[in-house]
Amino acid sequence: MLEWLVEWYDGVELWLVQLPYPLQVTLVFAVLLPLCWGLARVIDRGIDGLGAKLTRVRDAEPPVGRRDGESARGRKETA
Repeated sequence: MLEWLVEWYDGVELWLVQLPYPLQVTLVFAVLLPLCWGLARVIDRGIDGLGAKLTRVRDAEPPVGRRDGESARGRKETA
């Protein structure tokens, strides 16, 4: 079913293994660091948004990503 994906992955793996070690490390960092950073950011925003929706506290602070001072219901907070 996914034989083409397995063959493609094997080809990429073989190509990467045959490169000199410093180039391998550079390529892995160039791909994995942005990918992991982006995935962590998406997970963080998702958990933050879910926590804001599920909280029982009415005047809870807005999520970390919100900088406009508006609550989740769209009204301005007064301090």
